[in-house]
Amino acid sequence: MARKLPNKKLQAIDITDIDLALKMLNQYLDTPDIKPLITVLETLKTEPQNEVFQEQVINVFDELGSLQGAALTYAPYLNIFVSDDPFGD
Repeated sequence: MARKLPNKKLQAIDITDIDLALKMLNQYLDTPDIKPLITVLETLKTEPQNEVFQEQVINVFDELGSLQGAALTYAPYLNIFVSDDPFGD
């Protein structure tokens, strides 16, 4: 199920932080399961304030399942895409 933007946290997405997240994910989580996240982050990097691209990152991150923890370990910047309400209430 698609989630909406967690608003305030995403207002100031920084390309430098996206670059670092991409570098760390590529270096430490080089697995096919993480490729969709890398693809949407590369897209977001082209227009960081684009809400459609931000929502794509959120949705792909949600679909990572158990890999979410590993992604956050190596790219803690992704925390801005984590839901403020983990139970969806």
